[in-house]
Amino acid sequence: MASASSAVSKRKVDFMGAFDDIAPSASTSAPKCMQKPCYDVFINHRGTDVKYTLASVLYGILTGMSLSVFLDSQELEYGDFLPRTIEAAMASALLHIAIFSKSYAESPWCLAELSFMLKSGGKIIPIFYHVDPSDLKWVHQGKGMYVEAFREHERKGRYSPEQLQEWKSALYNVSFYTGQIIRTNE
Repeated sequence: MASASSAVSKRKVDFMGAFDDIAPSASTSAPKCMQKPCYDVFINHRGTDVKYTLASVLYGILTGMSLSVFLDSQELEYGDFLPRTIEAAMASALLHIAIFSKSYAESPWCLAELSFMLKSGGKIIPIFYHVDPSDLKWVHQGKGMYVEAFREHERKGRYSPEQLQEWKSALYNVSFYTGQIIRTNE
């Protein structure tokens, strides 16, 4: 039986090489961490944009490589307390994938998860789905694709100016990470 590492090298998706150092060997069945739950990968995404398309396909590919992957629609169970379950999954993940889509910044959950991932110091791979990395930088200057989402957060007044600034800084900081840009003819 071939190891998951060799399966990684057979994939033709550009960002798959990032999983080489976390792929479990075929002979290892024990969990890599004592903390429960233990995930190799956490997928951060805006559900209305990519949950049943890109995020689900990515989940299928990664779980097919014997990786333990957290995607909320697949891993959450009835009775789970969302904040605690999601935070535990992010904290235990060896790799975070953030899928930036057109309405990503409308979601306080997405922005809070992104801030958490950056604070954790773990590896983050951004996927820019119909979004340019510069769109993440511009929100800091009050410009670009996500500026209207932040205006709406400010208008609603549910989050402090400090919280909104933290989220803008998180977007700005992750814009400098190397990742995958995906543009399709939709």
